[in-house]
Amino acid sequence: MIEKPKIQPHHWIDKLTSDLIENWPGIKNFNCNCGISVSGRQHIGRLRGEIVLTNAVANELQNRGYQVTHNLILYTSDPWKGKPAQLKAFPDLKKAKEYVNWRLIDVPSPKNHKETWVDYYWRDFGEPMPKFGRGIQIIRTHELYQQERMKDVVIELINKKEKVREILNKYRKENPFPENWIPINPLCQHCNRIGTTKALDVNLDTYQVRYFCDDCKNEGWSDISKGKLTWRLEWLAIWYVLDIHFEPYGKDHATPGGSRDSCIEVLESVLNRRGPYGFWNEWVGYSEGRKDFGDMTSSGFIGFTPTKWLEYAEPEVLKYIYLKTPPKKRIILGLDKIPSYIAEYDRAQRIYHKIESFTDSTELHTIQRSYEIVFYNDIPDYTGFQFDYQTAIILSQLVTPDQKGTEQAIEKLLATEILKESPSKEIFDHIEKRLNLAKNWVNSEYSPKHLRIQLSEHVSPVVLRQFSEKIRKFALDLGQILEETKWTEEGIKQKMITLREEAEINRKDMKQFFELLYQLFLGSTKGPRFAPFIAALDKKWVISRFQEIGNL
Repeated sequence: MIEKPKIQPHHWIDKLTSDLIENWPGIKNFNCNCGISVSGRQHIGRLRGEIVLTNAVANELQNRGYQVTHNLILYTSDPWKGKPAQLKAFPDLKKAKEYVNWRLIDVPSPKNHKETWVDYYWRDFGEPMPKFGRGIQIIRTHELYQQERMKDVVIELINKKEKVREILNKYRKENPFPENWIPINPLCQHCNRIGTTKALDVNLDTYQVRYFCDDCKNEGWSDISKGKLTWRLEWLAIWYVLDIHFEPYGKDHATPGGSRDSCIEVLESVLNRRGPYGFWNEWVGYSEGRKDFGDMTSSGFIGFTPTKWLEYAEPEVLKYIYLKTPPKKRIILGLDKIPSYIAEYDRAQRIYHKIESFTDSTELHTIQRSYEIVFYNDIPDYTGFQFDYQTAIILSQLVTPDQKGTEQAIEKLLATEILKESPSKEIFDHIEKRLNLAKNWVNSEYSPKHLRIQLSEHVSPVVLRQFSEKIRKFALDLGQILEETKWTEEGIKQKMITLREEAEINRKDMKQFFELLYQLFLGSTKGPRFAPFIAALDKKWVISRFQEIGNL
């Protein structure tokens, strides 16, 4: 029997890129696009589709010889809705309510009125964004409306508004646009609102719109470029003006007959241009502990920013999570789970560099390819050492909080043989970075209290006597064995395993045993992983503590 050749599995980014190229035969220059509204906290969920996914496709297109742009649209002309979380951002609630239905770009920062709401909340996303995606061009809609190419398409849509209305009303059965509809949301010149006005007439020669404001009852003329197209038309106008070939979108736009379908039909029927190739992805949820807070939202202030992520973990860790996970699968992220995310990334690095074996060929390909895409296919050489984040958590609390702390940590790593030789500059920098990230995390509100090391000054005989004689003897025996043990994490761990097997200690007794050990050193029933914790301490001091059990 002839064995069928194995088909090499494709990573979803590779397949998506191939599908995109097939959709646009003959195209040499691809324009990729994504967009967000700066309506509040810019959470890391927005990095998934808008930055990491789109940027990975753009990079893969470049690898295949195409010219590519990656635009990120900031919808700065959208009305500020004044949701409860938005209002609470301001110290003066009454003053904050005055900004409801203003353009986002006109709303002041809740902290400093010398800057805008947009600039304030964009900072924690925009400044670290190059660490998650490269070569991204930022376009703000309030500025785009000033450009002639945008004015031209606005005029064309107004001139063809009856045809536009006919198409859109097919998708608006319950609330169709009336016959006198004009597809512009004007800016009120009296109260500065954009969300409460109705267009009554236009003068395309002067590029003016006559409006009535339901809020302040003002009627007048306003510059069309200070207003905005109704939402669906704005979306397709941006596609048209920027000649977009690819744009991912959230699952809310993926419904057949929904907003995206209506935009595509208007674009193709009215403006005679093909719609961009689309690809939808699931949203990112937010959790802490066992509580799921739902999907991250900007205006609802649910989630955390890229800046906050970078306080505790490298950007590559989050990129790997987004690239390895199928895009249509919901991801739930929480800062309390940072160590597990980093452990998964470190494992991928070991698997990629063949330090750790992995047998499932399909998943192996996903792991390897995701790791490659994280680094834009330019994978750095393996430096020969991974500083385990859990170990970094422990050492960060046992060294001085200055530059000497890294040197002290390295001395500990060498002494315990976790580090086999004096580190190169690359390894030194890696240790220093991980040490600082771990220190930030363990001192944050997201880490459990039992990981915070506070060595107890005295041993409480009363507390230790609460444990059975069997458990106390087991601990005393461990202390005696460790006197002759090589003071390394692995050496301590192996002696504990051997002792447990010889003493035939069951799981329930082991739980009691560890509670005794943590009481002995920390004065609590929980603590960090025991072997690396003890290995980081002075051996003589540790042995003397064990000996106090025999003095009870």
